[in-house]
Amino acid sequence: MYSTSSEKTILPWGADQDNIAFTDEIGHFQYCNGATPVPASPFGLDNTGNPTTCPATDTEEIGVNAEPSDADDNFCFPGTEAPRIHVSGCMDTNTGFDGSTYQPVWPDGNTMLHPTPYRFSSPMTGVSYAIPYSRAVFEVDLPDVESTAAVNPCNRSTGSGCTHFPLTDDGQPVAFYPFFSTTGAGANCRWQFGNHIPGSANDFGQNAQYGPLLNANYILFGGGGVTVTRFNSFRHILSTNPC
Repeated sequence: MYSTSSEKTILPWGADQDNIAFTDEIGHFQYCNGATPVPASPFGLDNTGNPTTCPATDTEEIGVNAEPSDADDNFCFPGTEAPRIHVSGCMDTNTGFDGSTYQPVWPDGNTMLHPTPYRFSSPMTGVSYAIPYSRAVFEVDLPDVESTAAVNPCNRSTGSGCTHFPLTDDGQPVAFYPFFSTTGAGANCRWQFGNHIPGSANDFGQNAQYGPLLNANYILFGGGGVTVTRFNSFRHILSTNPC
């Protein structure tokens, strides 16, 4: 079944319509700073089973962007629980689109300030897994996440308000949203994820690579074979596999 998979293969229970894919889930970290410490707790839950929150007297974000903590600052932990980088933070979905995920701190060649990218090769098919797929697809489920946005939420039934650059809870477009690129060529070609990285073979239009809204059918939870149509993602099908 993997040898015959294509963009026509559907995933009726997930936001994206991916099949043979690499995926990365972002948007689950927000700083929590201030004089009131976040209580230590297992998995960001207090002793009653409720999510720990960033104290109301503390702030989210950092530096000049710091502002009072808000409703999406949940499942928080103190810096003492972080295994390496001892900062306090929260792990709930960042519906305000203002956490570190949405800042230009992704790999960009500046190894003094930012990480280097992880790199990966394209999946293969065939008996010996040596045959590359003929096409590749870029897809992102931003509309699904934007449907819970604090400002101008995406309407997944019509596509209104769905964008490659969601609005923060301050009503401004995100400072940054990462994208895929390639480096190398032939057998040495690798995909990478982040910002523009010097030496990249192709950025594929950066955020434009995610393409137009995708209208897809989904099975409603609860069974019964009932389906619903939703704009849950953007998708761009390439005519070839560039890597």
